[in-house]
Amino acid sequence: MKDTDPRGAPASVTSRRYEGLADLSPLLAFASACTAARSPLSASWHPGDIVWALHASPDRPQPNRFWLGAQGVEAQAWLYDDGEVWLETLPHAERLVPEAVSWAEAEWCARCANAASAALRVRAYASDARRIAALEALGYRRAEQAGVNFAMSLEGELPQAQAPSGVTVRDSVGVDPALRAGAHRAAWDHLDHLGIDAQSRFSTEAYLSLTTLPVYDPSLDMLAVAPDGAFIASCIAWADDESGVGLFEPVGVAAPWRGQRLARLVMLEALRRLQARGLTEARVGTAAFNHPAIAAYLACGFQPADESWWWVKGGR
Repeated sequence: MKDTDPRGAPASVTSRRYEGLADLSPLLAFASACTAARSPLSASWHPGDIVWALHASPDRPQPNRFWLGAQGVEAQAWLYDDGEVWLETLPHAERLVPEAVSWAEAEWCARCANAASAALRVRAYASDARRIAALEALGYRRAEQAGVNFAMSLEGELPQAQAPSGVTVRDSVGVDPALRAGAHRAAWDHLDHLGIDAQSRFSTEAYLSLTTLPVYDPSLDMLAVAPDGAFIASCIAWADDESGVGLFEPVGVAAPWRGQRLARLVMLEALRRLQARGLTEARVGTAAFNHPAIAAYLACGFQPADESWWWVKGGR
């Protein structure tokens, strides 16, 4: 498509999907710019979100499309297998929303034989009136709630955490990759309490791939260690120096150890490290139905910051 820059001169915007590692740096810059420019509103992607989404396959094409202008990536839409669309633009590029949604609609119809009955769902934040207006102009209406987001200032004194007897906290510097991957699966293989029957695919190879990517810092990848040496809780904090915002994704506790505030324990250590790096804010989000996670984040000192909702065409 063609557009016009602020000085009135023609400017070209092109779009394509993520093809491999050469596209990672532009997407990270885009996520960082969105996090900074949209603040205090939430952005769909922090650089840590991008790396976590790609950690197992950063060298392979992805089900997304991004729009490139003269200054870099201006918008991105990511279409998941269940018809969920995560969409973001830089504030000056909100004009690209209709084209991004149109791409997602066409892609979903091509991908899904029963697309007519399986509605495409576009995620938007409740505080983003401009995005909501754009979706409504395209015929979309708000459906069910998707998630809740929390934020916490890092400019004051942080709460203290008390570890259960014999439990310690460490980072992932020099960690055994197989044990670190196992710590993730120990939490995410067991989600029956949320009504989810699923198994994590986070393998040793996936963890090793993650460690090679930008933004990941093993000193911000925290582990709770049981008296017998087992890793029983974990969280990854992602630091974005450009925006001053740190993000948590994911946070998990092994099933036998839940209810002992271990998520709070590892997160508070990561928060102290983010603060020591000079970051000014931390953020975390979860599904609206994940009440244990919500309680853990509130116990850390996070405050509710935003809600995300699904928007469907012709929905209620």
